[in-house]
Amino acid sequence: MIGYWSTGVTEPGVVVMPTGTGKTETMLAVMLAERPERLLVLVPTLALRDQVAGKFESLGILQEKEIAARHALRPCVARFKHGIKDVEDAAHLLSTSNVIVATPHALNACSDEALKVILQGCSHLMVDEAHHAPAPSWKRVVEAFSDRRVLLFTATPFREDGKSVPGRTIYRFPLREAQRDEYFTTIDYQAVVAIEGTDEVLADLAVTRLREDLAAGYNHILMARAKSVARAESLLKLYEAKAGDLHPAVLHEKVAAADRRAIHEQLKTRDCRIVVCVDMLGEGFDLPALKVAALHDVKKSLSPMIQFIGRFTRARADATDLGTASVFVARDPSIVASPLRDLLREDADWNLLLRDMTERVTQAAEAVSTFDNSFSGGPEDVATALLEPKMSAIAHTAPTQNWAPEAALVFYGPDNVLDSSIALGAESSIAWFVVEHRDEVAWGDVKTLEQVMHELIVMYFDREHRILYVHSSMKNGDYADLAEAVLGAGAKPIKGSTTFRVLAHLDRLIPTNIGLLDARDHFNRFSMHVGSDVLHALDALDQQGKTQTHISTSGFSDGDRITISAALSGRFWSTRTAPSLSAWRHWCDAQGTKLLDSSIDLAKVLGGFIVPQDLTERPELVLLAAEWDWRFYLGTGPELMIRVDDSRYHLTDVDIRVDDFSTSGPFVLSLVTPAWEVPYHADFTDSGLIYSPLGNDAQIETTRTSTKLQQWINENKPMLLLENDRMITSQDKLLEPRYDLRPFPRERLTALDWAGVDMSVESQGPERRPDSIQAYMVRHLLNTQQFNLLIDDDGAGEAADLVGLRVDEQELHITLVHCKYSSKKKAGARLDDLYELCGQAVRGAKWRQHGAMPLLRHLDKRAQRYYQRTDASPFMVGALTDLYQLMSIAPQLRPRFHNVLAQPGLSGAAATNEHLRVLAGAESYVHAVTKGTFEVYCSR
Repeated sequence: MIGYWSTGVTEPGVVVMPTGTGKTETMLAVMLAERPERLLVLVPTLALRDQVAGKFESLGILQEKEIAARHALRPCVARFKHGIKDVEDAAHLLSTSNVIVATPHALNACSDEALKVILQGCSHLMVDEAHHAPAPSWKRVVEAFSDRRVLLFTATPFREDGKSVPGRTIYRFPLREAQRDEYFTTIDYQAVVAIEGTDEVLADLAVTRLREDLAAGYNHILMARAKSVARAESLLKLYEAKAGDLHPAVLHEKVAAADRRAIHEQLKTRDCRIVVCVDMLGEGFDLPALKVAALHDVKKSLSPMIQFIGRFTRARADATDLGTASVFVARDPSIVASPLRDLLREDADWNLLLRDMTERVTQAAEAVSTFDNSFSGGPEDVATALLEPKMSAIAHTAPTQNWAPEAALVFYGPDNVLDSSIALGAESSIAWFVVEHRDEVAWGDVKTLEQVMHELIVMYFDREHRILYVHSSMKNGDYADLAEAVLGAGAKPIKGSTTFRVLAHLDRLIPTNIGLLDARDHFNRFSMHVGSDVLHALDALDQQGKTQTHISTSGFSDGDRITISAALSGRFWSTRTAPSLSAWRHWCDAQGTKLLDSSIDLAKVLGGFIVPQDLTERPELVLLAAEWDWRFYLGTGPELMIRVDDSRYHLTDVDIRVDDFSTSGPFVLSLVTPAWEVPYHADFTDSGLIYSPLGNDAQIETTRTSTKLQQWINENKPMLLLENDRMITSQDKLLEPRYDLRPFPRERLTALDWAGVDMSVESQGPERRPDSIQAYMVRHLLNTQQFNLLIDDDGAGEAADLVGLRVDEQELHITLVHCKYSSKKKAGARLDDLYELCGQAVRGAKWRQHGAMPLLRHLDKRAQRYYQRTDASPFMVGALTDLYQLMSIAPQLRPRFHNVLAQPGLSGAAATNEHLRVLAGAESYVHAVTKGTFEVYCSR
């Protein structure tokens, strides 16, 4: 560390050491060796402030082990408890201390003048728990030491928000070596999977382990983690009931300070053996006796989880009363998309995974840091790690594989580039700089004033494909002159219609605005078309003599919603912001692949647009289905419940049933649960499509609010799915393809022998009724396919009547089976039944969004509710543990959807063109969204 400083580099040095391996002692050793004039130590919490200050006051283990001489002078340590307002008080603090230990909160409570005196009066800075350093209150302090020596200490040099810890890693003590050197005990880990009563099972296991440890002579304490104050209070009652003799206590932010201190003391004296926490006792909390952990609610982020694990596994060389750490974790399917998914598998070996995950994520963080630190040059006050450019660029082809980014300085002139400097890094493939534009003020003829605009320019040169990408924060011009300056003569911008290739290979693109340039009309050269008006911009007759200047769209890429736009000028962009230059480079590579693909048929791309049209009246189309906005299925907002009298259901468990399949009049539908139905109709008025109850209304509730459903539903309108692959959005816009659908091929209707099936019975129910359509499909599927899981999801809010899941190498095959009964005992050509069945299929297509994870989380919740409702298992093949195991690997698998419609009441021979047209519209929508197969089973 001192050697790093001796190089003259003022960039902060990052020291990575696992929790409990002596970060504070390392700080003490550096202080004694360096002997700074005055050291500021920054810590995140008051508890850590007092703990660290105490070690500096005593020199900790250094004098105990005589690493420092026993007669060595100890520093004068100041514990900075509150802000200072007067400069004189700040100067007095400096004159009476060698070391100041402070939290960012206390420092930022100072007046600006006093804080300046304190920061300028310290010669060195050390930061503990430095993964907080990018936060504004920390960053202000770290940046104040840009000209002095700084060390950042952390166990986890990575952040979930993607922001980098400032500085350069100069030392890393791998967790693998810390385990080898016995800084940590081994970990006995057990995942708890229960279809109901998980908290009870988890508490029983944890309390039993604690009693066993105490009986074996180990002086252990159990900590149970909850995600909220309400959960903590609920769990406290559970532990009091199960282990009142161990005096459980609760710690969270609403516990009074005096009571918190009392509980901490009881933990130290062991009068309290069980503590229920929300905040994991805070960073830096040192209590080695914490050896039994019950995670009722899992921390979703890797960094605090590793801090937590380090707290429980910390060993103490002189302790004979501490044994192995035990961790019991309630399986939480929502973590499968997080870095914790491997750690929380049922069969996980934490002793191996913990070190591997830590090193993998640390190495990834170091790769980002290495990328950022690869840049040299650039303006002094702007760091590469701080750059967040918009996802936009203009591409140019290069005559050779050589480029001269420094030529940009000559092109713009050194006086016009901030600090006359260009940053170059990433193996000399990326350069960036800031151009200063100085102009007269626009609001008057004032010669003494000027306005200054700073333009960020980023250049990325892909040598392999000989493409230069140029990004400008000012978004004007094609930068062809700049490209020629850095690439040489022969550089050419990729522009014109070729730019529109970035719109290829995407699903259900909806143009949000289009610009047209008219070569003949000199008085109306340019026109902008927005919303439903884009239909005119795409109309062939309207485009005679006109050219599209730009097209902005939204759509799907592998099930994820995206925005992508392109212009004739050559610029292509998204509304997203790149979190780093590295991410921007990756996005450019993805677009460049399409720009170079001459096989892309632009006529087909543009012809496939789905055009939004404003609606003022009911279209003469059959309503097949309605579904809630997708965001409610993602579970990112507050929990929403619909209540009728005393019966409440989750919003996503409430079905929307279509009650009228006519092509005119109001839409008629009902909200349906096993306990109640609420009929509604929706009709067009001067205010748009308005929903009204046909009887008594329901209430929609969160934990804090209750509102009439009619008010809420008109503010959060469902998506209406119509025949012929049409839909009405929540903004009352009609989306329809710009092509006519061919009827579904009759030869693709598959006739099955439905012997023994009662066509009027759809659901098998928990009793597994064998003559039902659903039970027949279970038998048919099991005879013709293999599944890792086959789940009965029948009921209001279902994804499908049956959901089959199978892993095949790197693919996850998902089969959604939709069944429909018939009111008649004989097969025929009943159209309303087919409308309802196709409605189920198009609703099920939404589960392709965001890969398979939302569907798997939905199935987990549904399985638990199915068991609670029926006391039976919904699993025809597999079990809940198999579903969790599948969820742990699903993010690495490519989802493949298979859609099956089963309607024995439909006769293939009696199917009319109207039947086939309805099926064609359903298949068109389902295939576009899921990219999956579409099968129809009927009778002969």
